[in-house]
This record gives sequence, structure tokens and C-alpha cells, in this order.
Amino acid sequence: MFTQPTLYLGTMNGQHKITLSGVVFYVEEECRKLLTDHLNIINRSNSAVKSEEMVDEKMAEMLLDELKEEGKEVITQSAVKHFIERTRYLR
Repeated sequence: MFTQPTLYLGTMNGQHKITLSGVVFYVEEECRKLLTDHLNIINRSNSAVKSEEMVDEKMAEMLLDELKEEGKEVITQSAVKHFIERTRYLR
């Protein structure tokens, strides 16, 4: 279940670590709250409909796709905005 992603105290070069469905993501500091808030909304709205593990796995997969599309290792604000657009139907 995705409750609050695992956040590690402190930042490294303005990045946070978030674990979602066993996958570790590095997220820029300025977009971490936007991403975690959106993931919480999706999880709450879908928990009754689908298995929480399935929702988390799908979100992790979509975030990995965002990283591949940008060719980066850190989730940026533009990737978060694109991810939110792609997942609006899941709310």
C-alpha cells in the first residue's frame, strides 16, 4: 500500500529518495510534495476499486517511464507535471 512514500531525512544535492512499490526514486526537492500529494490522492481514490499493490506497481512503472522519456535519473518538475496529466483518469 502506498501511504506516505519512504522519505529519508536530509537532502543530497536538493534531492529526496522516495520508495514506491520497492523501487527507489530520486526526486528534486521542489517537486517532492507535489508528487507525494498526487500519489496519495490516487491511492485513496483507488483503494476500494483495485488492489493497493496493483495501484502502487502501476504508479512506479509510470514514473520509470517518465525517467526513460527524459533520459534522466532524477524525477524533475516537468516529469511530475507530465505524470499528473497521464494519471488524471486514475483519480
